[in-house]
Amino acid sequence: MILAGQNNLIDTLSFRSSQPLASRIGAKSHLEGVDLNGMENYLNHHLAITGVDQMLFDPTALTAINQGSGGLFRKANHLAPGALIAAANSKSQTVSSEYVPLAATEIF
Repeated sequence: MILAGQNNLIDTLSFRSSQPLASRIGAKSHLEGVDLNGMENYLNHHLAITGVDQMLFDPTALTAINQGSGGLFRKANHLAPGALIAAANSKSQTVSSEYVPLAATEIF
């Protein structure tokens, strides 16, 4: 059996009431977030899928998205489009780091 969950699953398994289950887990693995290069490749890939052939995020926005998401794609999937929308509302051709916090406050 494979037991998968959010980051707080590890914390939940440490509770006294979860000890019988936790004691039967034979192996554990934790997925780490990607680095800045991995995030850039991920965003480039998604832009290419939508037909965009240029990078719309400047280096500061890439860093802000990677840091804000902790390198996790699921969180980046919320931050990046939100930052794109904020940049579009400002009639900006590229997304800079100033738009990422706006996306974070609207979504999280």
